[in-house]
Amino acid sequence: MGMVQSANSLAIETRFAQDRLIASTLAVDLREEILSKPRQDPDQPAIFGREPGEYRNIRLYLDDRDDYDGLEDNPVTDIKGNPVPGMERFSRRVQIRHVLEDDTSKNDEKGTSRLWQYTVTVSKDGKEMSRLEWLDSRP
Repeated sequence: MGMVQSANSLAIETRFAQDRLIASTLAVDLREEILSKPRQDPDQPAIFGREPGEYRNIRLYLDDRDDYDGLEDNPVTDIKGNPVPGMERFSRRVQIRHVLEDDTSKNDEKGTSRLWQYTVTVSKDGKEMSRLEWLDSRP
C-alpha cells in the first residue's frame, strides 16, 4: 500500500512540475513577444494602451509594448487570436504600471518617471503558476 501511495504522490508532483514548466515557458514567450515591439507606437501619437484598431485579444494588431496592458489571454492563443491546442486550461494576463524610479513598488501618479514595470501572470484553472516581472525605461 505504501508503494502505491508513493507512486501516486510522485505522479502528482511530476504533473505539477510539468505544469509550472509550461506556465514559465508561456510567460517567457509572451515577454519576448512584448520586447520585440517598439517602446512607442510607430504610426500614432504616443498614448498609453491600445490605439484605435488594436483589437483586444488579437495580438497581431498590437504594435508597441504598452498595447499589451490589460491583455487577458484566456485560453492561451497564438498571435492571431486562435486558441493553442492543449493550453485550454491555461491563461495569461499582462499588467503594465508606470512606477517611481526610486521605489518601484509605488505607482508614478505624476507621470514624471521613465520607468515601467511589466508583469505577465500565467494561471492554470485559475491558480497562478508563474509570474514574470521586469522593468523597462521609456526614451
